[in-house]
Amino acid sequence: MTQDDEHGRHQRYRDERNRIAALWTRHVACPSGPLEGAILDPAPLPNGWCGQVQLVPGAHSIHGVQEAAAFIESVYGLPRGAVVVEDSRTGTADTAFVWAFHTPSAADHHRHAPTTTLDVDGRGDQPAPPRAEPRESGRLADWADKYSFYYTRMRDHGGRMDIARFVRRYQRLRGGILDLLPRTDPGHVQQILVENGVTSEMLPDDLVELLDLPQPR
Repeated sequence: MTQDDEHGRHQRYRDERNRIAALWTRHVACPSGPLEGAILDPAPLPNGWCGQVQLVPGAHSIHGVQEAAAFIESVYGLPRGAVVVEDSRTGTADTAFVWAFHTPSAADHHRHAPTTTLDVDGRGDQPAPPRAEPRESGRLADWADKYSFYYTRMRDHGGRMDIARFVRRYQRLRGGILDLLPRTDPGHVQQILVENGVTSEMLPDDLVELLDLPQPR
């Protein structure tokens, strides 16, 4: 790749960033807009854009940004349900974080991202522990127990099932496994799962291989 290509790619990124910010200022943060004076610091993504919003103290709140989601979608030509509004990364009341996706499915996937067992506060300058902390292991054990219970009931009894609950429990367990494996001995995670009734038939092949779970005979 030539230097000209790299420069052109970077310039296109900057142009897109400027376009996103300009639309925000012109329509969302203008005097007649829903978030007058709010400042967006955007970053283009392959599937949309995201950015922190600095709100006018005392004039707006994250609730106001959430209520403006449909307006933001219309300004950027996005389909309904494609904007996600979250608490800011700074944790302050006068900021919010916006994710704007090209498709509602990407937004839905983001909304259903599983909770993590990993607690990284204060660990930036410390080596990762060889095993999960007791509270992390306990959390994974609880998730494994609830998942295996629901899976077994669904398999053995059939009938009407809450598919949303099943997917949520699977995604949560999967996230916990993937979070802990890089910092623990795989045998430790396997032991937690087995002790709480999770077998290889309950998990997809990629996790079974990572965990080296016993295969059914």
